[in-house]
Amino acid sequence: MPAPMPRPHVMALLFDTNFNRPPGTRTFRHLDGRPFTDEEQALADDATLEELQAAGVHVHDPEAGAEAEAAAHQLAELLFKYVLPHREALIPFMTHEDMLEYGRLETVIAAGADSLRPHKD
Repeated sequence: MPAPMPRPHVMALLFDTNFNRPPGTRTFRHLDGRPFTDEEQALADDATLEELQAAGVHVHDPEAGAEAEAAAHQLAELLFKYVLPHREALIPFMTHEDMLEYGRLETVIAAGADSLRPHKD
């Protein structure tokens, strides 16, 4: 299902919003300092995530953070699938410090690899 189109009247309001609320209040203000009316505040409170993002507002979305973390792990696994069998091809691109760190980490992983494997009973 496609995302709903941003509503022009909501977008106009969001572009004229100072999202730094004064301490102790939940009411936004216009860029010129005027506090929102009750109707304007209701519109802002009802704005969709897409509308807020289109207006350039950073919105903390815990689900997106969890999804990004899972994607980062999947990406690392995908890269390891190709990098590990061909790691010698990476050496020309590494700094000396990175090569030393790679070797150290490889040793740590190899030493702990037995504990990562499932035990056969």
